[in-house]
Amino acid sequence: LALHASDPDNRLLGRVSLRRLDAESLRDAVLATSGSLIPTRNGPPVPVMADRVGQWVIGKENLDGERKPGKSVDLMGEQHRRSLYVQVRRSRKLSFLAAFDAPAMEPNCAKRPVSTVAPQALIFMNNKFVVDQSRIMAERLQKLVGDDLGRQLAAGWEHALGHEPTVAELSRAREFLQKQTALFKERKYKQPGLTALANYCQALMSANRFVYVD
Repeated sequence: LALHASDPDNRLLGRVSLRRLDAESLRDAVLATSGSLIPTRNGPPVPVMADRVGQWVIGKENLDGERKPGKSVDLMGEQHRRSLYVQVRRSRKLSFLAAFDAPAMEPNCAKRPVSTVAPQALIFMNNKFVVDQSRIMAERLQKLVGDDLGRQLAAGWEHALGHEPTVAELSRAREFLQKQTALFKERKYKQPGLTALANYCQALMSANRFVYVD
């Protein structure tokens, strides 16, 4: 508090400035939090391809003679390797990485920009990678701690944010999960509890405390 009062703009470098995780670290953090990250080193790059709406996603192209997408190719878990090993091509920036200022692939790129823009929030709301990893994390929590709702919420919080939730935070998380579960039951979802827990995990990954290092 004293440093904030005497040097509010951190011009005297009295503390470490707030910073956002870079694109690769952020994607790796999502994979690590869900338990999907594969730490395999070296080897060929993880391929990228265009999906049906034109976004660049991880996958191996399987086109027929008319250049139309065929059956998807199973990457056998390789899609969950560290972002360091994702194929980098100037015209094929992985959509998730591009949104968070992946480095430019032109010569003489000495420093990448750091932005805070609306598409970054939308990525965490709608991106298939984030949605899939949130559900994987929810399934992992259920396996780790069983059906105890309080333990699921606390474990998810600790996995994502690195500390235990306060009583108030845990209470709000429980209220959120109960409302989401009731909503998904009303809409006849097959697994309303799991879907609600996946929403909670997605909210944790979207939090500033997850995306930014203070």
